[in-house]
Amino acid sequence: MSKKHRDRGVRSCRKLILTTAVLICLCSVLLPGCGVILSVSVLPEDAAGNMPAASSGSVCDEETLYRDLYEGLCARKKTIAFDCDCSETVFDVFSRILADHPELFWFSGSASLTVKTSGTSVLLEFTPEVFITEQEIEIRSEKLEERAGEILSRCEKETELYERLLRLHDILVDETDYDSETARAVLGADPESNDGINQSSSAYGCLVNRQAICSGYAAAFQLLAGRLGAECRRVDGSEERSGAPHEWNLLCLDGEWYHVDVTWDDPVFSGEAADGYRTYDFFCVTTEEILRNHTVDDEEKLPDCTATEYSYYRRLGAVLDGYDADLIAEIIASQIHNDRIFLKFPDAETAEDAFARLLTDQEIFSVPAVAELGVRTVRGTVSDMGTVCLWITQ
Repeated sequence: MSKKHRDRGVRSCRKLILTTAVLICLCSVLLPGCGVILSVSVLPEDAAGNMPAASSGSVCDEETLYRDLYEGLCARKKTIAFDCDCSETVFDVFSRILADHPELFWFSGSASLTVKTSGTSVLLEFTPEVFITEQEIEIRSEKLEERAGEILSRCEKETELYERLLRLHDILVDETDYDSETARAVLGADPESNDGINQSSSAYGCLVNRQAICSGYAAAFQLLAGRLGAECRRVDGSEERSGAPHEWNLLCLDGEWYHVDVTWDDPVFSGEAADGYRTYDFFCVTTEEILRNHTVDDEEKLPDCTATEYSYYRRLGAVLDGYDADLIAEIIASQIHNDRIFLKFPDAETAEDAFARLLTDQEIFSVPAVAELGVRTVRGTVSDMGTVCLWITQ
């Protein structure tokens, strides 16, 4: 018997490989998805000495397994039985279901599998790990639906799907705090899954508690983007610099896929936070852009995102190929009455040069639209995605 805990921030799991003998030998290899407890026993005889009904070890097809397991999870069955040998695939399918259905927030992602054998027959019992009671699931589900409905009603005031999704992005950024304490716990040497970690890793934590780590942001965006009518998935990967596990979204618009990382558009400030600050560096970006500082666990399973039509900065008209004083003046003039002014350059080096010229060398005060307002103070930031963000104070 072996057991390994896992939460959505630490993606490790055990896959079980079974022999066909009555005494089953076990070995394990690392797989993303879930923690596992396995037990093996021989099916008991009844009073007449007969074994209970079991399969002859036929293998479940994954489509049927997905359907049956999903139905069992939705019905909140404590144990889901299979009369076919799905030991090789059930944990992968379980992980797929949780990845596809963020509304199933009460499952930790860990599970146990009991295999009962009788000759060549086998009966499998799958038990997902849940930290809370049925009553608490009902209470939290109602809260989740109430909060989801409130957010969706605000998003649906926009007419276009893109604008609704942008509004959703802004709401999650503005109304969610990054849960640094849980993030530290998840990244510990041997993280132990619990209800607190599970909440911050889920759509429930992001939407109801308004506190989450990356997987919670991604689950909430996936859940509500889907209800707004967009196809949306989650991506497992890591931060390039630290190697820490990370999760974000893939979003499909007009048949083209884009990366969206709501977590990284919600900055954590080391000093005084800028009120209402958010970025759009990771809203509808290409694969080339996301790979500047993200690493994908399995690139072969993801579409190559090359479209730029729904890039936030492109739609804003803020994209530049280099430092062009006249074009910069036009872009600033077009955004002069916004809370923030964005200038999007092709890379960090070009953006840093522009930032130095505009703020350090004070060329910003020579821009006609700025001069006309009599501006005395300009603050700004520059990102490694090539974005300069300016705040103008009169």
